Amino acid sequence: MPHRFQSLKIFTLYNTKRTPMISVAMATYNGERYIRQQLDSILNQSIRDFEVVVCDDCSTDATWDILQEYQSKFPSIRCFKNEKNLGFKANFEKAMNLCEGEFVALSDQDDIWEKDHLKILAETIGDRDIACGDAELIDGEGKHLGARLSEVDFLYHCPKDYRKIPLRIFYSNGCFQGASMLIRKTLLDIALPLPEGIDYHDTWLTVIACYSKGFAFTPQVITQHRRHDMNASRRTHWPTYLGFIHFKRNPVRPDRLCIAESVKSRLQGKLSESQLQQLNHLSIYYKNRKSKFGKLKNLVFRFLNYGSIYTTHTRLYIEW
Repeated sequence: MPHRFQSLKIFTLYNTKRTPMISVAMATYNGERYIRQQLDSILNQSIRDFEVVVCDDCSTDATWDILQEYQSKFPSIRCFKNEKNLGFKANFEKAMNLCEGEFVALSDQDDIWEKDHLKILAETIGDRDIACGDAELIDGEGKHLGARLSEVDFLYHCPKDYRKIPLRIFYSNGCFQGASMLIRKTLLDIALPLPEGIDYHDTWLTVIACYSKGFAFTPQVITQHRRHDMNASRRTHWPTYLGFIHFKRNPVRPDRLCIAESVKSRLQGKLSESQLQQLNHLSIYYKNRKSKFGKLKNLVFRFLNYGSIYTTHTRLYIEW
């Protein structure tokens, strides 16, 4: 019976001293169930000029053994094992710092990449800092759930002013998946280290890209994104404005203030007046929450900016 690796198009950087165009940064932790399938999908990419950097966060299952097996077969894979558990954010940060490519693609351990995942992102990014694609949702067994991530996160509505995309993140929720992103290394030089106090690395990267050279999104499906605890019955409908003003739909997000202040610090002297006003308003908004009159002012702000806060677009180019 042929060895399982013979079914793969084996990728080798023929000149190991040459810097690859793309680095794939993967963070792993107890991922033995799906890690082979994801690594195979990465190694079968239509773009060949890439390396894979994997940081394992002290897995207690067979994940590290599997990574060692792949590393021994494929020179394009470099694996690192943490001395202590860092958590997913710090583990991704370590993987990104170890990448040598001009661009860095983030990868979860349990997704499946479409064959043209990297090709589509490379064609989409242009002169922007980040490109991101759509994802098809699958369950733990790989069954398609009949929904895209863009539908779940309501990416199909369009604000008139793309520069207001950060409003969606500041006043509602993050909506772009790190596992479907390609990031320009020069942005990481600014964005890393990750600020203390942020909840998710991909939310931070999206925002700082929006205030730098921009963010591009393509509606093409490039990832099969695994939702272990999700099924089709959990799909939701576009909520009403009255629903959004309910406290549970507008939780306090302390890390948004951290993100805004960190953007001002990292891009000091490079922000326009309108960008600074947008960032400074976030502090005012949170102060307003302390009084009834302030809450009313916030309600008016949400109403006037409804299209930006609660919607975004599936083909956007942000440019200041």
